[in-house]
Amino acid sequence: MGTSNKKQTVSRRSFIKTSALLASFPLIPSFSLFGKDPKPSEKVGVAFIGTGERGRYLMNALMTVKEARILALCDVRKEDLNEANDVVRKKFKDVSLYRDFHEVLARSDIDAVVIATNDHWHGILAVLAAEAGKDMYVEKPLCISIQDDLKVRETIKKHNRIFQFGTQQRSNDDFRFACELVRNGYIGELKKIRVAVPGGIVGPTCGEEPIPSFEDFNYEMWLGPAPTVPFCKARTVRPNWFHIADYAMGFIGGWGIHHVDIAQWGHGNDETSGPIEYEGKGEFPKEGICDCAMAWDVQMKYTDGVIVHFTNEQTEKKEPNLNPTGITFEGTEGTVYVNRETLQAKPEKLLDIKLKPTDVHLYQSKHHLKNFIECVQTRRQTIANIDVAVRSNALCLLSDIAIRTQKIIRWDPEKEIITDPLPLPDNVQQLIHRTKKQPWNII
Repeated sequence: MGTSNKKQTVSRRSFIKTSALLASFPLIPSFSLFGKDPKPSEKVGVAFIGTGERGRYLMNALMTVKEARILALCDVRKEDLNEANDVVRKKFKDVSLYRDFHEVLARSDIDAVVIATNDHWHGILAVLAAEAGKDMYVEKPLCISIQDDLKVRETIKKHNRIFQFGTQQRSNDDFRFACELVRNGYIGELKKIRVAVPGGIVGPTCGEEPIPSFEDFNYEMWLGPAPTVPFCKARTVRPNWFHIADYAMGFIGGWGIHHVDIAQWGHGNDETSGPIEYEGKGEFPKEGICDCAMAWDVQMKYTDGVIVHFTNEQTEKKEPNLNPTGITFEGTEGTVYVNRETLQAKPEKLLDIKLKPTDVHLYQSKHHLKNFIECVQTRRQTIANIDVAVRSNALCLLSDIAIRTQKIIRWDPEKEIITDPLPLPDNVQQLIHRTKKQPWNII
């Protein structure tokens, strides 16, 4: 194939008192942008909810966007909050630190929030942020159940909020061009899309340990809507929590969402539809605290017959089962393969194509966070809007359901419901609608 390479202090008593007070009143909407389109020269006031490793990466990216200013940081872990403060105070000197997100959402000068918490918090925070009149950038995956995704979308649209999904590959030229080649028929009729991402892990065993002080780590709030379990530090740190089903989907969703989202973009109808059948098998840890899929092999089918073959990375196998990390679009007249380091095509001349004015030209963004901030100002839809997010996230959730049931899952993309098999086994009900503890059962 031809190749194009390219090498980013609160006490427990005061916390409870403040939370109770704030929870008893409606959250105050953001008036700096509410009810009017802001002038392009105005800076957007941003708060980060979740200041761990991923949150700090996004802070550094946002600090290159001159139209934004970071006003507040919030986290349940003091160490992460302090590290994040060290990052942002290089540019912003008046940043407020919080341990309770209610206080962040109540500030009228905060126009938008970046939600970079554990995955099981994404939906709740997105709904509360929308109800508080905030626009939002939400890290991927969206939620870890189908019904939660739908509730977030409903709330975003009800309150007319700007939403950006953290699938930043849409703001990359190679991924966009690969999809444009496919959408415009330059590889002929699309027949198959191969998608692969890194596989999961086996986690450590976890015994009960003393809970850290409230000042250092609010474990109760970290758990939030998830089941109450004895504290074990290994449960609460990366990469382990990312592969525990109470808090995440594992890499079938956490990594998978990036590449299935590009598969959707290349296939088309990515805001309105998706595959109608899912079938597959998976391997799961037999010990340790991690219980998400380590390996999987899923076949999805669209109404037009296009097949998506979604697996963990398969580099030791031979064709036709070879599936390296990335997305491969296979057509009747050519093939395009893309990942974060390379764009390849067969025949090579596909890479030299210049799109015609009459061709499909996909939404172009050069910087994912800048696109978000610009859309907050202009009220234009982002490149990864809420419809895109819900549709792409469904591919991950339905793949997980398929490998856990080992049955063919039939999905109605118009009604957004599983039509067969019914009823679904108990072991996948949480992927449809996740049970949450009080007071977090708001979605």
